[in-house]
Amino acid sequence: MIFYAILEGLLAGLILSIFVGPIFFTMLQLGVEHGFRAAFALALGQWIGDLMYIFLAFWGAIWVEEIITDPEKQATFLWYSGTFGGCLLILFGLGLLLTKSISTEISDKIDISQHKVSMKAYFAYTTQGFLINTINPTPLLFWMGLMAFAISNNYHSGASFALFVAVMTVVVIMDVLKIYLAKHIRSRLKSHHFLYVRRLAGLVLSGFGLFLLLKFGFKLF
Repeated sequence: MIFYAILEGLLAGLILSIFVGPIFFTMLQLGVEHGFRAAFALALGQWIGDLMYIFLAFWGAIWVEEIITDPEKQATFLWYSGTFGGCLLILFGLGLLLTKSISTEISDKIDISQHKVSMKAYFAYTTQGFLINTINPTPLLFWMGLMAFAISNNYHSGASFALFVAVMTVVVIMDVLKIYLAKHIRSRLKSHHFLYVRRLAGLVLSGFGLFLLLKFGFKLF
């Protein structure tokens, strides 16, 4: 059973990694503007959020099953997460659209790699990654659905643990590859291209936030 749980976890992790959500574009924007470490800090926040959801799903299986099977509880959960998550994504998106980072203003004659990022900024990126990933119903629904899958297949605790570990392993590997991709793209861009990437990320974040508000946030009104 554990072997099949690992295979299913690897497949689920690959599907989750291929999904292009707001965190991907933010990761791309940070990787292009500020380098590998900044994007890694954002990804770290995302992983912390995922681990928190795994803990809730793994140790709160009864709570997860109640939300999935009870339409009223599910609607309430989606409304709160969709409303707060949508507003947060819109704010992050507007922040990217209306501001410029230092790296977008650096001259082409200056090596972009010389731009330094403070520890305070790294902490802010980790917090941003955590918030984008947690105040958003999609990741939690994924982990809840995965727990429901384990319950429906009568997985024992060892198999369920192997399932979640396999998913997170793929997610971490794929995220690191995405960050390396951003680093590779970074070396080929000129200074004015950084602003385009920043604006694209802002549009995507705002678009996802607006979608969440329209899809979930207004349903109870």
